[in-house]
Amino acid sequence: MLSQNASTTTSKQNNNKSFAFSLITSERHARSWRGGALIVCVSMSSLVSVPTIDFSAFEGSDTEAHKRVVREIADACESVGFFQVVNHGIDDEVVSDALRVSREFFELPLEQKMKVNNLKKGYIPVGGCSNAVRPTHLHEKFSCGPVDVNREDPYYSGSNGDNRAALYFGEENRWPAAPKEFESKYASYYRECTEFVSKLHRAFAYALKLPTEFFVEKSKKQVSNLVALRYPKNNESDETSDGRNNTHTTSSTSKNILVHPHTDPTDVTVLRFENGPKGLQVLPDGCEEWIDVPNVKNSLLVNLGDAAQFWTNDKWKSTRHRVNNVSGDESTDSKSKTITHRDRMSLVFFHAPEYDAVVDAGELAMAQQCDDDDINESVKVVSEKRKQKYVPFQYSERTHFAQLERNSKGLPDRQTLREGNERGLL
Repeated sequence: MLSQNASTTTSKQNNNKSFAFSLITSERHARSWRGGALIVCVSMSSLVSVPTIDFSAFEGSDTEAHKRVVREIADACESVGFFQVVNHGIDDEVVSDALRVSREFFELPLEQKMKVNNLKKGYIPVGGCSNAVRPTHLHEKFSCGPVDVNREDPYYSGSNGDNRAALYFGEENRWPAAPKEFESKYASYYRECTEFVSKLHRAFAYALKLPTEFFVEKSKKQVSNLVALRYPKNNESDETSDGRNNTHTTSSTSKNILVHPHTDPTDVTVLRFENGPKGLQVLPDGCEEWIDVPNVKNSLLVNLGDAAQFWTNDKWKSTRHRVNNVSGDESTDSKSKTITHRDRMSLVFFHAPEYDAVVDAGELAMAQQCDDDDINESVKVVSEKRKQKYVPFQYSERTHFAQLERNSKGLPDRQTLREGNERGLL
């Protein structure tokens, strides 16, 4: 919890003249948030925001604007682990097409969707799998893995004797025959998300004073998943995929939770919502109350996963988050003819580096580029005063697919949180 005498200042935001607050949330010093809605996190004086960052200047010619973007990303990663990105570089049509074909697919008859049923790469119906994070009776999803795979490469084929290749690439993506454009539009969005994360990785490298390609090099053969998630209307989720009534017992609190408190096993997660992040809340370290993620038009929501926190030795945050069951009536905007559905749908790009990438804060610290006093205690992830906390590991140990194997052995899900919001096996 922040000190009661943490200083706050106010300043006018350029575009909408709203106020931003400055507070000490990182190990460096106070910075002014630009964008995002300021929300009171605890009953005392602490304030936390999920900031909005204009990414357009990152690759532009304006050096100072580039530095500002890097600084804002670093601040967000250190304090809240979430940030909204506008002007992200993904074409609006690519995004809207991916959302459209996902919506059209979910509206197909169950029998047709089940033709591509698969726990790893394909469709999972309501009630179709056991999941400690998302109650199985409350969601359906479609998932695909990497879309450009050279199966002659030993990394993908496993011909080098590495059994992990079979875990991630033993099964090919299962694409539905309808909608007709599904594969092309969905795969296009996957590729665009991959490119966007590469840009984020370069921004992360600048922020941490690393070689520009430090993270990019570890993700060339990624094992990322793009997941379309749909949370049906309440009356739809009362039945399982085979039409039987659910007989699960839940408390009044759990009935209102679509996604339980958890952290992601990724390095970066990128989310795009059909109708905004309604119900999504975050609980940054030190906060006593959950805060809502604001709805920012045409933005991508980015959150850091556990791998990023391990890599930075807890300097950057993999923040707890959940989704409440917030629903409203379906309506149509008379001017735009836009239909607002009562259910909830989103596209989630769970970015994961190569399965054999070593997540090692010590290695990252050695790669940080010192230039006189440019690197100091505020930037170093490992130092005399900041000892390395985590044993290095290969990323394959923390993926969603690895958790499927843990489930078969009765082992707990590392994403979930224990009572009191203690991190589960972090």
